[in-house]
Amino acid sequence: MNTAIADHHQPIKQRLILSLRKYNAVLRVSVANNLAYIMEVIFRTLFLIVLIYVFEQLWKTTFAVRGITSLSGFAINDMIWYLAATETIALSLPQLTRLVDQEVRTGQLAYLLGRPCSYVLYHFAQYLGERLVRFVINSAVAFIIALIFVGPPPFTWMGLLAWPLVVFLAACIDYVVYFSIGLLAFWTEETTPFFLIVNRMALVLGGVLAPLEVLPQPIRGIALLLPFSAVLYGPARTLVHFQLLPFCWLLVQQVITIAIGSLILYAIYRLATRRVNINGG
Repeated sequence: MNTAIADHHQPIKQRLILSLRKYNAVLRVSVANNLAYIMEVIFRTLFLIVLIYVFEQLWKTTFAVRGITSLSGFAINDMIWYLAATETIALSLPQLTRLVDQEVRTGQLAYLLGRPCSYVLYHFAQYLGERLVRFVINSAVAFIIALIFVGPPPFTWMGLLAWPLVVFLAACIDYVVYFSIGLLAFWTEETTPFFLIVNRMALVLGGVLAPLEVLPQPIRGIALLLPFSAVLYGPARTLVHFQLLPFCWLLVQQVITIAIGSLILYAIYRLATRRVNINGG
């Protein structure tokens, strides 16, 4: 009986291994494609340098005018490194919504659905590859600029170890959100307005401009409950001001957000593919 059970699970294990290899190959191809145009990615970091410089001047002036050395627990050094971390994450987001939108409106999606792989997971692997390249380059540039402007970072070894995990989960949240928006092209002619609304809310309520601690109540409380804080504020604060309890809460928040977002994405995707079948491809 044990032999029969083992034989039953063997094909499942083999299919899982083959699937992992398949999507790993897609990820590696995506990384290679983006490295082939590395100068374009590096050129985009000029905007990142300008942003960090502007925020560095803004916060130094704010601290000097108010005659303070710390704001909501953030010294000027902490503030600039925090902003470097959030901008690194925010500016590494690929144009996922536009890509899915174009595939839906041009009919290319019907061709991609015929491939021997999941349309959602295929794009996820491709998205991770592109985002990885952007994130690594943005991190290198942002951290060098922050080091020049305000000196050594306030990182702890725990924060450095936790940073890759929370950034990966944040990237997963971004994927389910923006991929879902792209699929709305089945029902709307243009998804850019939805993307802009969500993206601007993330920038304001996600803690890109400043840590959420500096926001007044009740805006701070609302922002902390929204998924945007789990994408930008939470990971950046984990790196700069690591604390075990907030870190654990961040992990719970990220996992719950991914689970709910995945269910919503699955529902939208099922409805969308049903429309493809009804319309004959």
